[in-house]
Amino acid sequence: MIIRHLTEARKQEIIAEVLAARSNREPFLLKMKQRQKEGLEVAQKCADFLKKKYGVTKVVLYGSLLNHEKMTLHSDIDLAVWSLPEKDYFKAVADLDYGHNFEIDLVEIQKANPYILEAIYRGVEL
Repeated sequence: MIIRHLTEARKQEIIAEVLAARSNREPFLLKMKQRQKEGLEVAQKCADFLKKKYGVTKVVLYGSLLNHEKMTLHSDIDLAVWSLPEKDYFKAVADLDYGHNFEIDLVEIQKANPYILEAIYRGVEL
């Protein structure tokens, strides 16, 4: 194994980058906490809408929105739905795309990839 030695200048650059990242973490987390709050409100409105308009029997929120420390500025709202008529899927997706700053990822539970099923089952029912 070859170990590359860092120059003292590079070590100082790395230390400065780490310290800057640490100082920016708290303001970023506060921003993500606010974005999470907004996202949860949007997710609940979407769930209510899907149940009322399309007869969806269950909606589960999963993904990064559940933990603001795992969110980014571009985190979307991940929703799994039960009993959405197949013919209405694209209309439902289009209906959800208004009046907010979030992308909505709508997954029909019967078509969900196995790798996300665990996340869905750890999610929160709305």
